[in-house]
Amino acid sequence: MDNLTKLAISKALEKDTKNFKATPGVHDIDTTITLRVKGTVKKGEDSDYTPTVDIPLLPTLALVMEKAGFMRELAKKLLVEAMTEALELSAKGEELVADRVKNIDEAMAHVREVTKALPKKTKSGATSVKVTVEEVAPVEEVIDFVRFPVRFPVDAGVL
Repeated sequence: MDNLTKLAISKALEKDTKNFKATPGVHDIDTTITLRVKGTVKKGEDSDYTPTVDIPLLPTLALVMEKAGFMRELAKKLLVEAMTEALELSAKGEELVADRVKNIDEAMAHVREVTKALPKKTKSGATSVKVTVEEVAPVEEVIDFVRFPVRFPVDAGVL
């Protein structure tokens, strides 16, 4: 089975089994099934992005502290203040920050300057799978039927 077919099957069955919860324990499975997979798989182009959410927080903070040199204590104080406020702001953070920062455009320009300087990463293009997956008769049953078709008596008077 090729990888594209495996992808199509896994995406299609993922939707069907989304709410399935297996019971605790070991479940032995020994099943042979035949599937018909029909549809399309569409793969978008890869694209570059600024990996802001990929930045590991603790190593980044350690590097900032190391690079701050004689400003380390002030940098620590500012980071603790900003992090504490951000935690308190929670989901409404952007709105509240906008209210607090006198010139939000200038502050965001500084943020964009920092993020723009980060190395870009490539993310895989979106994959859209539109397929149907149907279980069909096992191959053995089909082969047995072809080899030994069921014969029904025909009444010549009915034809």
